[in-house]
This record gives sequence, structure tokens and C-alpha cells, in this order.
Amino acid sequence: MEIEIRDLTTAEKALAGAVAGRALSDNPTFRWIAGDDNLARVGGAMDLFAGFVAGHLDPQVGAFLGDHVVGVCGAAAPGMCIGDVAPEELRTPPETIGAPGDGSREHFVWSLLCTKDLDERHWHLGPVSVEPLLQGEGIGAKMLTIFCQRMDNAGEIVWLETDKPDNVIFYSRHGFVVAEEVVAPTSGEQFTTWFMRRDPR
Repeated sequence: MEIEIRDLTTAEKALAGAVAGRALSDNPTFRWIAGDDNLARVGGAMDLFAGFVAGHLDPQVGAFLGDHVVGVCGAAAPGMCIGDVAPEELRTPPETIGAPGDGSREHFVWSLLCTKDLDERHWHLGPVSVEPLLQGEGIGAKMLTIFCQRMDNAGEIVWLETDKPDNVIFYSRHGFVVAEEVVAPTSGEQFTTWFMRRDPR
């Protein structure tokens, strides 16, 4: 079988978001938020990204193995990313950060993303994810190439955040440059986020 890259239908978006949840649940940020409880971490990530991708405007790029969604390259359109739509209570970090899973850590991450969102008009890339057992097959690169070509044709800036050094290398190959590296919070257990920007070619 071969991998097909095409736009997701409305009905396929939540399935694509669930792929992202499975793929990203073990990333450093999700481990910082939810801890070592696999059920809580995977379930929370799947819930988050299923709703997140379902809310993205068309078109959104997906990867398919037969009839099954195995990858997603999603992006929030200008005016629709976290810095634009987050409720006011999430924009300010919590006064204290509690234990994994108590909600304060998720709140902190949302406030960080709001603070670092790009002021210029942009598309906010994410999630870009591939079913874990199919990673390393070039599927993510194929999806991202299509997305970047669309952004070039439209003359659009793209912004993203990632928490893995390997991802920084991956995105750099597609024209993204690191705008800022943030280690947070200021004390206690920390995680690193790289904010990256791509200008149209």
C-alpha cells in the first residue's frame, strides 16, 4: 500500500486530531502537564487535538493509508490561532503551578503560547503528526511540503512552536528559523519550547 496525501474532509478532521494526540502525548510538554499517567496523558492529548483540528478551517492536509488517517498537517488560519481566540483567563499564567494533572500546568502552557504568539498576520502551524509506528517514513515531510507550497503561493508567514530538538531540525529543512527558545517555568521542573517562523519564498 502507498501513502496518499490529500486534504481532510470535515468528517476526517477529528480522526486526524486523534492521530496527533497519540503521536504527541509523549512529548516533553505533555509529560510536564500530565505526568507519567499514560491514560490521562494520551486521553487528554487525543481530546485536545481532536477538537483542535476539527475547528481548523479548510483546507487541512492529511495522510492516508487506504481509508485510514495516519497523519495530519494542520494549521490555524490568520485570526484563528491561540493568541486570537484564547479566553482572557488563560492569557495570564497561574499564580502557582501545582502537580501534574491539576490543571495549573495546562493553564501555564496556554498562557505561554498566547504571550509568544506572533503579532503579524500569520498561519499558526500545528499539529504536524504521524501515527507513531509510521514515523520516519517521510510522511510528515510530504505533508509539510504541500502546506509550505500553499503558503508560498499565498505569500503568508507561518509560525509554530515545538518542544523537541529533532523537530527543530525537521522544520529547519522546510525553511523555518528559530525566533526564540524559551525554558519555562522559571523554577522547578522545566520544559523547552522553540518558537519558529517561516517567511514566504
